[in-house]
Amino acid sequence: MDSVEHLSLQQDVPPQEPADGRAHPQGRTDAGGDGDTPRLVIRGENHSTEPNPSAAFVDWLNFTFPQTFSEEIPLSRLNRQLLSAFGFGLGMPRNRGHLNYTDSWEIGRGFGIFASGGETVGGTSFFSLSGEGCHAVKDWQAVYELLQELSVRITRVDLAHDDFQGIRDIKLAVAWYVAGEFNSQRGRPPKAEYIDDFDSGSGKTLYIGSRESGKLLRVYEKGKQLGAPSHPWVRWELELHNKDRIVPHEVLINPGAYLATSYPCMAWVSDSQSRIQTIATTSRINLDSLLRHCRGSYGKLIWTLWRVLEIPPEEILAKLARPGIPPRLDMPVVGGGDV
Repeated sequence: MDSVEHLSLQQDVPPQEPADGRAHPQGRTDAGGDGDTPRLVIRGENHSTEPNPSAAFVDWLNFTFPQTFSEEIPLSRLNRQLLSAFGFGLGMPRNRGHLNYTDSWEIGRGFGIFASGGETVGGTSFFSLSGEGCHAVKDWQAVYELLQELSVRITRVDLAHDDFQGIRDIKLAVAWYVAGEFNSQRGRPPKAEYIDDFDSGSGKTLYIGSRESGKLLRVYEKGKQLGAPSHPWVRWELELHNKDRIVPHEVLINPGAYLATSYPCMAWVSDSQSRIQTIATTSRINLDSLLRHCRGSYGKLIWTLWRVLEIPPEEILAKLARPGIPPRLDMPVVGGGDV
């Protein structure tokens, strides 16, 4: 877009990835030595005093686990485990591979992708759950226990905190970066990139860190992204990968603590988050946007039908309405594990 500027603020050299790509147990969380052992995800970073575990929520989850499926180990057993923990199981087969896996299925009603099979995947299976799927999870404690049972290796997890009032906005995040508030204990600033909408209303975004280094913080104007140019909603979202670090299973039941300890200046993350409020706010913004577009595209037609041709409103509705919910309003039902 012509109105968007990409500004690289600082370069960073990503660490080397661990050589072992196989899934392995992660029940312990005391890893942290230097040398060849991947460090715990928050080692060397800020540790808040009594961080609120509910101050963030999981908004994406990828993992692998050492299991393939056959007649001896049927997929139906995994499906029962998923239904019990997540509240939904495997959906329709996709009839194609995914990444290096030969077979794949949808998760739930389009919540993500499960993949398995193949000669180059080290006997593992892959699970990827989108933000929409995370909203629908039944019980994160049960998910945590299932991951322990399956010896899962988390390869990506996103943790989000929504500031609906925009109290801590993009300008503050940029000021903190310039002041060195995101610097590591060694004083080195992480890589950063700023995307400016030049006040067009489409929303600004600040990236701190990088996927290559395994830790990326996105601060962006969520309300504007959804189509509400004046909405103050800002989202702080941390994307963690298993690059030179172990992502412990506990991140799923203590997301606020891990977000608050991701960078020295993130200790402010404390207010409990509500998925219901997030979904409700998203739905309101999406409804307002759809009504605005509908009025612009069909408002004059509806007015003509009603006022000029004097067709009763109920007859106009009968002529124009058709069954179904627009995708932007078809939000998932919040699982029992969230408030």
